[in-house]
Amino acid sequence: MPALISKYRIFLASPSDLTEERFALDEVVSELNLTYGNPNNIVIELLKWEKNSAPGASSIEVQSLINNDIPEYDLFIGLLWLRFGTPTKNFGSGTEEEFEIAYSKFLNEQNSVQILFYFKNALPNSINDIDPEQLSKVKKFKKSLGEKSILFWDFEHKEDLCRFLRTHIPTRIENLRKTSNLKTINLKEKPNISSIIIETEDEYGILDYQEFIEESLENSNQSLSKINDATEVIGKEINKKAEEINRLVANNHNQPIGAKVQRNIFVRTANIVNDYANRIEPEIPIYMSNFERGIDALSKLINIYKSDFEDKNKELNEIKLQLKSLINNLPGAIENTKGFLEALESWPRMSKELNNSRKNAAEKLRELISKIETSHTIAVEVYKSI
Repeated sequence: MPALISKYRIFLASPSDLTEERFALDEVVSELNLTYGNPNNIVIELLKWEKNSAPGASSIEVQSLINNDIPEYDLFIGLLWLRFGTPTKNFGSGTEEEFEIAYSKFLNEQNSVQILFYFKNALPNSINDIDPEQLSKVKKFKKSLGEKSILFWDFEHKEDLCRFLRTHIPTRIENLRKTSNLKTINLKEKPNISSIIIETEDEYGILDYQEFIEESLENSNQSLSKINDATEVIGKEINKKAEEINRLVANNHNQPIGAKVQRNIFVRTANIVNDYANRIEPEIPIYMSNFERGIDALSKLINIYKSDFEDKNKELNEIKLQLKSLINNLPGAIENTKGFLEALESWPRMSKELNNSRKNAAEKLRELISKIETSHTIAVEVYKSI
């Protein structure tokens, strides 16, 4: 008997400065078809103007050709960064017009389409890539989404966006499955349906993902522990230097010590701070790459439990407890790191050596804070998806 599958279309809208993210979404959809779609008799199709539109002529404007060529869709994904895009006849850009079409559909029938919008929050490679007028339009549009009660997300890297989408797309499809009439197609009538899905060499199972999770999160925690240990050590060393200055002042009958003596102390302090920065620098990418690998495996394990097991509550509850512990611990790490950064930046500018070392360490700490905050956000999203 031929199987019936539910087909969900996603339309992607963005200006030209997000090409990498547009390509990455193809991989996310292919992966979701395997991990989420196949077990649930679902096919996800990604619609993009470059793939689903064709050359042509219009008496109105080019954007109208794209609007007419794009078939009906169930999810709208919008991306913006530095550019707002080229104005159309009625809107500030093609992306804005495509969003307004989706938003109108939503207002007419809330169960007809789900809207996901993401803003890239990262510096460009060159300041010349920033067009103040375009950026101003992006900020104005972002503000307007809040006024329309559209919940949007920020991301820094392409990989962060992909992790959000691996969680958000299945969540929104599940919303549609519960509240709308499903569109089904006969598998017998679509013999080439497998062409939508890109097969991988290996299909991992529960034990594989459990091993990935255990190994990756353990490595991630070890890197974070090394960073914490280094922070404790530098705190003690700085206290020693402060005590040394106090002793020298006391031995000098409470008179200021000479500039050369001070410089010697500050140079040694600068060396300690630079050593700290050098110690934590390699641990930051190790922490983040292992965390990302572990969370990716966790997301895929959740999809397997949801699709392959009828009585899945026990396994999912165990994952929730594991995630909850992780979510509860990360804010403390963030606050401790922020506290040390604030203390570091409050130091007076006593010498060039100390100033440069402080700047070096502060850059590493800000990067670490950003990574931990991203980790926390991703973990919360995965937790909410269970």
